[in-house]
Amino acid sequence: MSPELSIFVLLVVVFVGWFALGTHTNVRKGHRFLEWLQDGLPLLGEKTTLNWLGSSVVQLKIEKAREPFRHAEVLVVLEPRDVPLIWLFSRLQGRCDLLIVRTQLRTPPKVQVEVLAGKAWSARSVAQEVTQLNWRLQSAVADEPFQVYSPTPADAGELITEAGRCDLPLVRIGVRKSNNGFEIQWRLPRQPNLTSHAVFETVRRVAHQL
Repeated sequence: MSPELSIFVLLVVVFVGWFALGTHTNVRKGHRFLEWLQDGLPLLGEKTTLNWLGSSVVQLKIEKAREPFRHAEVLVVLEPRDVPLIWLFSRLQGRCDLLIVRTQLRTPPKVQVEVLAGKAWSARSVAQEVTQLNWRLQSAVADEPFQVYSPTPADAGELITEAGRCDLPLVRIGVRKSNNGFEIQWRLPRQPNLTSHAVFETVRRVAHQL
């Protein structure tokens, strides 16, 4: 076997091995987070439909959502550990495991606002979007790595405080009047120290403030 072919075979073996290990790691993490979520999901609705989108995203669609929500879904977005180059690039971009709760409220919110953690990879495209919509940067919240955007003057301090009560690192709060949309994102630690019931209770409290 020539040296070039040997190197090629070695690279293939490493890539396939990494893919298998990364997929296994994400599936294991996904199932662990799913077990953790079971306690709190009934706060959002009566029934949940589970979908795996590849090996990096778990989607939970909530049927018959409870007040104050008309629709709701929960996403567990994991790092792309199965593809080494993409994983490395995403790590350099600050990507991490995320819990995303995406809802539609039954009544229009009183405000439109985007609260974004400045270094979060998932917040960058949102910041670009609201800038194109001519939303104004209201402030950088003192002692916190958040930027607040809104089309009109808005104080998001209470929302940030309420969202922080569940003791997960906050990444985003997004509120839109166009579709009654309300979304909240937190970083997911390897092993959350609190129950998912407390997390979804926080989601409900923030929604009631809107």
